Amino acid sequence: MKIIRPGEKLSKDKLRYFAKMAGRAYVNDPVHSYATKNPARRVKFVYHFMMERLNTSNGEDYFYIDDEERGVCVWRRAHNEYGVIDFLKCPDWLYLYWFWPNTLRTLFAYSPLDVKVFDEDTWIISPVFVDPEFQGRGIATELITRSMEDLSKLGYKFGLEAQDEGNVRYYEKLGFKTVKTVRYEKGNITHYYMVREGAKE
Repeated sequence: MKIIRPGEKLSKDKLRYFAKMAGRAYVNDPVHSYATKNPARRVKFVYHFMMERLNTSNGEDYFYIDDEERGVCVWRRAHNEYGVIDFLKCPDWLYLYWFWPNTLRTLFAYSPLDVKVFDEDTWIISPVFVDPEFQGRGIATELITRSMEDLSKLGYKFGLEAQDEGNVRYYEKLGFKTVKTVRYEKGNITHYYMVREGAKE
């Protein structure tokens, strides 16, 4: 497993590689399905959206990467929020012009989220995904469990936000529990806040 820690960086080529993978992996995500109805356009939009997110995380967060680069799990400090400036720092920020309606719908769908739900020493999964060709082989579970074992030694708590009931059940098996839900009625989307405390030593 490859680990990129805060202060270390992935190349822009690697960021684009993983962003393209995310575009395929998140094609049926509830928020993105609401914001971009056309599946082909959705894949392209999610690529740009994830490029912004991964670029913002690069150098700030933990990247746990499968040895064969089939998946990645990013851990971000919960109170280190994304902002407008993060979009402008992204090398592909022009997507805001080409996809501005999709961007606005996506941001409005996420707007009910409040990171203050999490303690300040909580790190959240943001995001985790596996190439669809290799899903169902336990890669995401290995990335999440191995990274939690590693990061728990630093005394961190763990959390995440999910929008899919199937994902909620999956994370429950990994020891997470839902502590709050928030509805975005316009998109018929429920945001689930989930937490799991790490083992402090």
